[in-house]
Amino acid sequence: MRSFKKILPYVICLLASLLIIKGLDLALYPCTYTRNDVHTISTEQKDVIILGTSNGKMNLDPDIMLEGTGLTGHNLCAGGQYPIDSYYLARLTIEKQNPKLIILEVDPSYYMEEKEPGNNYLLFYHEFPISRTKLSYFWDALKNMDFRSLLFPFYEYELSYEISHIGSNLSQKLKGEYDPDRLRNEIQMYHENGFIEKFPVDPHKLPVYDPELFYEEKLLPENMAYIDRLIRTCQEEGIDIIAVSTPLPGATLKRYEENYLAAWKYFGEYFNERNVPFYNFNREYFKAFSHDAEVFVDYDGHMNGDGARAFSRVFGQIVWGAQRQQ
Repeated sequence: MRSFKKILPYVICLLASLLIIKGLDLALYPCTYTRNDVHTISTEQKDVIILGTSNGKMNLDPDIMLEGTGLTGHNLCAGGQYPIDSYYLARLTIEKQNPKLIILEVDPSYYMEEKEPGNNYLLFYHEFPISRTKLSYFWDALKNMDFRSLLFPFYEYELSYEISHIGSNLSQKLKGEYDPDRLRNEIQMYHENGFIEKFPVDPHKLPVYDPELFYEEKLLPENMAYIDRLIRTCQEEGIDIIAVSTPLPGATLKRYEENYLAAWKYFGEYFNERNVPFYNFNREYFKAFSHDAEVFVDYDGHMNGDGARAFSRVFGQIVWGAQRQQ
């Protein structure tokens, strides 16, 4: 009894600290579109899941892509989504539902870099519900994890921004609200299916783009290992998987032609060896869609809404046309 009384203050202090941290997280951590995305795949059945980077997020509209197929889909792509994130998002999806197809959007630069620090590091992990997948995700990310991000995930965001959104954060979280209109701003609109529509910009004033150039010797083995795990998991679960590189502006392809040709050659061979169809709209399917500046909002390859819907329709027709022929 005496020993219990000695440790009781420490237990109370620990519990109080956890409650305070949870309260701060509830009030300060912003409601991101990733919150909506993870909620959707954790609670709704979707036939097609799209994984990948911001190019996939802004260039692939699942509703347009799946027109006439009778299938449902959700776009889980996000800027800052590295292979480890794609793998665990797929794992969570499989744990919570029964998808038929996973589409992996491929941006070569993400395979040469370590996962970036900052508010994107735990962007996906933070929104995962308690699950076996979240526990595995934690252990795999642990070696590079900043424990300030783990214990105080809100600290990576600007305090002035967090304070100004406390009311909205608390309202949405306490009510379990996932209104996509709250995620709209002056440059883009988030849709309920996960697609982000970029509003058009003057094609003569596209922002300068300085990409991480592809060199095969710079590929990080850990990144490729997670894509291998993703492919094996899909094959073991009987889920189809395909890969896609969405169109880039012609000026970007021309300026960095040597590096992009090396990237397409490497990934073409990589997916072919693993029997994963790869729809590369910058090589084999180059002529299937426009690479003109009018389609894009930057030289990084993010499309405006009209361009993305047009491309999604073309991509869907090619993919499901190919599947019907098999």
